[in-house]
Amino acid sequence: MSKKKIIIIVVAVVLIGIIGFFAVNKEKGNSKEVQAAKVERGEVIHKVAASGRIQPVVEVDVSADVAGRVIRMAVKEGDFVKRGQFLAQLDATRYKADVDRATQVLASTEASLSLAELEKNQQFELFQKKLVSELVYQAALVHYQQGMSSMKQAQAALTQSEDNYNKTIMFAPMSGTVTRVNKEVGEMALGSAFSQDVIMVIADLNDMEVLVEVNENDVVDVALGDTSEIEIDALQDTVFLGIVTEIAHSAQNTNMGSVDQVTNFEVKIRLLDPPKEIRPGMSAAVDVRTDVQRDVLFVPIQSVTMRKPKQLKEKQDSELDIADSSANKEEPDLDPVEVVFVLKDDDKGKDKVVEQRAVKTGIIGDREFEILSGLELGDEIVTGPYKEISRGLNDGDKVKVTKRKKFNANAEKD
Repeated sequence: MSKKKIIIIVVAVVLIGIIGFFAVNKEKGNSKEVQAAKVERGEVIHKVAASGRIQPVVEVDVSADVAGRVIRMAVKEGDFVKRGQFLAQLDATRYKADVDRATQVLASTEASLSLAELEKNQQFELFQKKLVSELVYQAALVHYQQGMSSMKQAQAALTQSEDNYNKTIMFAPMSGTVTRVNKEVGEMALGSAFSQDVIMVIADLNDMEVLVEVNENDVVDVALGDTSEIEIDALQDTVFLGIVTEIAHSAQNTNMGSVDQVTNFEVKIRLLDPPKEIRPGMSAAVDVRTDVQRDVLFVPIQSVTMRKPKQLKEKQDSELDIADSSANKEEPDLDPVEVVFVLKDDDKGKDKVVEQRAVKTGIIGDREFEILSGLELGDEIVTGPYKEISRGLNDGDKVKVTKRKKFNANAEKD
């Protein structure tokens, strides 16, 4: 063999090697790096998250029914009181005077009534003996009836005066803890039937609840009796249990008429075992468990995305080709469906490809979707990265399964 032929063979082998090298690398370069996990079976819990503040289930505002200056305060904030216990007293000088005045007026009307009654009886006897006319007797009778009416008015005035006088002394309407005192000795209490002037607040701290605002889109899932997990900001790393006891029927609207309008509904959740350390007004976060599905298939939330269904698309494309192969075909507008990407071996059994598969999902948990149909236990699905799942991956794409890259903020520096 001549030297020229040997050189040609060597160059050809090198060229073939280079072309093969780049072809292999190109094929590998077309593979997309993804993370994967298997379909599992277990429990999926749907929760509605909300935040609010702690308050007593029973709380009473003790206010003044009559106006007066506070002359005595028998309790302070934090004191425990029993029902009927003396709390505070207002200056009762004017109300005592009203009672005395009404008492005297009543005595006067009673005396006048006695005289009118004697006159009536006397005129009646004379009328029977025909010694006076009927007109005289009727006049005496009317005078007596007027006296009776005046006496009843005087009795009512005395009752009202005594009631106002008694209201200058305030007693505890319930047993509980004094959580707030708004008045001090010497301050004026403005008693009114149209507005409250709260002197103090008494609450039962043994029975507490969380008042939260739930968005209108989530409140439809909440029902009376739903169990809840409660985290109190002041007591971290501790989860308390609660029960939904009340759901408002009217909405609380904020930013009405603007693009930022928010519609919420107030929901009350009673703490089952409230700790002694909590106080009214503390902030709390609540997760209401609205639905629980046990022994079901589930996948990570990020693995489910929206795509046009592959099989329907191929079928409609085929029908369009048959109907008119020469006409301009318009791609049918298919509604997107929920899909996941299932890992499969390619035809050679060496590489992995993804299969776009439509699924039907159920409730959504903290980090997972319930799968009603479309997958089987043990199927390997793509779980990341999210960019590839949401837009990058397509049916039949080659992929390479890698581990998720973790960011270590505390990595040692060289």
